[in-house]
Amino acid sequence: MRPLSFTKNIGGLEKVHAAIRSAYFPGITVPEFRRRSGLSAGLSLLVAEFFLCTHVRGNQEFIIHDTLIEQTLTRPKYDLTLARLYFFAVNLGLPGERLSPEQQEAGALQRFVLGKHIYVNGAWRAERIDKDRSLEPFVSSIEQFPSVRKWVNNYRYMMDQCMFVKRPDDTLETFPDTWGLLALNLFLDRYAFLNPGDDADELVAAEIKHDLHELIGVGKSWVRERVEGAADMFLKHEPYDFDVGQETKEEREAAKRGKELPRPRPGTAAERRTSLSNRLIRRGENRKFIHDLYGGMCQISGTTLRLPENQFTVDCAHIRPLGRPHSGPDDVGNMLSLSPTMHRLFDRGCIRIDPESFNITLLHGNDQGHLETLFVKDSHGPLRDHIAYFNSEIIKHST
Repeated sequence: MRPLSFTKNIGGLEKVHAAIRSAYFPGITVPEFRRRSGLSAGLSLLVAEFFLCTHVRGNQEFIIHDTLIEQTLTRPKYDLTLARLYFFAVNLGLPGERLSPEQQEAGALQRFVLGKHIYVNGAWRAERIDKDRSLEPFVSSIEQFPSVRKWVNNYRYMMDQCMFVKRPDDTLETFPDTWGLLALNLFLDRYAFLNPGDDADELVAAEIKHDLHELIGVGKSWVRERVEGAADMFLKHEPYDFDVGQETKEEREAAKRGKELPRPRPGTAAERRTSLSNRLIRRGENRKFIHDLYGGMCQISGTTLRLPENQFTVDCAHIRPLGRPHSGPDDVGNMLSLSPTMHRLFDRGCIRIDPESFNITLLHGNDQGHLETLFVKDSHGPLRDHIAYFNSEIIKHST
């Protein structure tokens, strides 16, 4: 693990915000980004190596447009949400494709220190980031490199800018609902770019495997309750409505006193945060219900696509689309268990299901094997109204 240019002092994370807004445009290369960033050569290298994700075409590295870029461009003013998202990116260690093998490991040291030292029993520990008594001795014990002290100072300074709150039990309250969902989406952006595919189960497994709870400073349950909903929204290209604001003074004071965060008042940013989080949790619960109910079987083809270790791959498809203009409900009565192939045909209006008899007809010359009627278990819930809507509004526009 090498610190690379991390020992160059970037100062305030607002410099990352300013650099991206000054320099980025779609298709920009790393050298051009660095020239346009307004930063010195050393600082522009630090931003490119540790905060951004790139891909290689020919002998050039291009910056990819991901959640970090999107949030920076849509937030004209630097804020705490961005600071926390930037800090997450520093620790994530998914830099994309890089020409230099060294740069593939740019985040390894940060990720190791956070996961193996700062994160303990479900939370970040304040005493573990004490520079003199804990952080510097731990980093020095891993690997000797020049300017350990400077690396520690810079890392701690970045963390300090996130303004997490120390609770009486020495844990840090990271207020994950204000930024953690964006962090999940940033991971999905970068993982899916490096591992193209549209299997929600793979994305869920990847988020769990990468121990993202350690990078957000929360228990495993926080991520696992939301990850399936996040993966589902990601694959359906449904961006978060993330006008949720920062934690309030009351929330910060409650954390300092070791109290539970106060219940959100109607119409407040805290209520919007709770609503978004609950929406993801419910979405994941619905998806799990459909998975368990049909055991991976496609309701149209009748097949189960089995993977090693008793796993299977299946999509939970919404009949009436959730987004505008259809505004379908996110509940199990609006969902089907479909194989990836049948899911794509269905979404594109190539499959008609009779809302009364559930008889299946493939359209446009498709001849994939399928059941005569949709397989539906009694506990699945109402489907007919959504299927009727699909036939009249989706198939009509696809023919």
